[in-house]
Amino acid sequence: MKTKTAYIVSILIPAFLVVTTALYTGKDTNKNLQLNTQNTAISHEDSRIAVLEKFFEKYNSPLKGHADTFVKTAEKYNIDYKLLPAISCMESTCGKRMLPNTYNPFGWGIYGKNFIAFKNFDEAIETVGAGLNKGYFAKGLDTVAEIAPIYTPPNSHNWKNGVNFFIYKMEEVEKEHENENIKDKVLIYL
Repeated sequence: MKTKTAYIVSILIPAFLVVTTALYTGKDTNKNLQLNTQNTAISHEDSRIAVLEKFFEKYNSPLKGHADTFVKTAEKYNIDYKLLPAISCMESTCGKRMLPNTYNPFGWGIYGKNFIAFKNFDEAIETVGAGLNKGYFAKGLDTVAEIAPIYTPPNSHNWKNGVNFFIYKMEEVEKEHENENIKDKVLIYL
C-alpha cells in the first residue's frame, strides 16, 4: 500500500508543480505575435479551437462558431491565434456591435463614412489575417504596441490596452483548459 501511495505521490507532485508554474508564470502581452512554428494539421480537437469557443461563449459572441477559422488563419499567416479574436473584441465587442450587414468585427477599413463589408465572418477573418501579415508583420511590426498606432491612430493607447486585455482573458481560458486536461489525465492514472 505504501509503494502505491508513494508512486501516486511521485506522479502528482511533479504534475502539481508544472500546473502551478504554468499558472503563476506571467506572459508578456507585448510579445512577438508571429510564431516560429511549422504548419500542422488542425483538427476540431485542437485545444486552441476549444479555448476560443470557450472564450467567445463567455462573451456571448456570434464569432464562437468561427473559432476554427481563426486558428486556421493564424496558422496560415504564422501569427498568435489570440490576436485576431482580441482585435474583434476590442473593435466590436467580440462581434456584437458592428455596422449592420458588414460582417466586419475588426473595424477593418472603417473610417469616417467609409467602410469595408464582407460576405461572412470567415471572409473577414481571412482578409484581416492576410492584411495584418502583409501590412504589419512583413514590415516588422509584430507586437500589439507596434501595431496599435497604425491600426487605430487616434486612440492607439486605449486600443493597445484593450487588445492586450482580451489576449490576457484568452490566456486565462487557455490555462483553465490546460488544467482541465491535466486533471483528466491524472484521473486516468489513478
